[in-house]
Amino acid sequence: MNLPLAATLAAALAVTARTLDWLTTDGMLAAALVGTAVFVGADIAGAALLALFFVSGSLLSRMNAQSERIDHPDVPGRGRTAAQVLANGLWPAVGAILVGFNSSLGWPVLVGALATAQADTWATEIGVHARTRPRLITSGRPVPHGTSGGVTVLGTAAGIAGATTLTGIAWILGIGTMVAFTGLVAGTLGMLSDSILGAAAQGVYYCDACAVEIEQPLHRCGRHARRYRGSPVITNDTVNFISTGMGALAAAGAWLWWS
Repeated sequence: MNLPLAATLAAALAVTARTLDWLTTDGMLAAALVGTAVFVGADIAGAALLALFFVSGSLLSRMNAQSERIDHPDVPGRGRTAAQVLANGLWPAVGAILVGFNSSLGWPVLVGALATAQADTWATEIGVHARTRPRLITSGRPVPHGTSGGVTVLGTAAGIAGATTLTGIAWILGIGTMVAFTGLVAGTLGMLSDSILGAAAQGVYYCDACAVEIEQPLHRCGRHARRYRGSPVITNDTVNFISTGMGALAAAGAWLWWS
């Protein structure tokens, strides 16, 4: 896809998402940049995969934000910010750019990164509906729904289903059986690495006034929370960026090894 058409299409989709409150204003600008890179490098197939991830994740997030049944203290009620868009979108953009130079390397990077992002998003958004409490992946300790590093059978199954859906669409679009398979494996491993990083490294805070674990030092109640585990410089966006990168590199490495 040529640059003017790609930029126009990406901008139109980003503005539409902003109108639907799926994106903040800075998120809209970031999405337009990521979309342009993906559309130019990976054409219609890349655009379809990116749209599948973004639309499905946004719909799940919005339904959870509007649900009163979700026992999750910090379900986001506003659109994705630029940091959130870039955390999940930079590696797919890199993969799309690589497609133009070396498609046998670029497609695994693109599919592996998006499969990881979709697996993690579906696991998080569907996992909060689990009847059982999540357990921290590193220790097995029961934690509240939405806690970074907390996993459930439902969430894990949903994550695998998300990766399978995206890689299945990639296969239908003719990207290749081996690319789809390596993307599925890498996406699943990337999702698990996201949980491990969330449990072991991400900064987690506790609001004493509300008695809840949160991911930011300032709770929505307006009070400052105290950090009780993880690093203050490692946020959920950092974890997402690292895990999508791991998914991208794992898929590329597996593809190069098998080929």
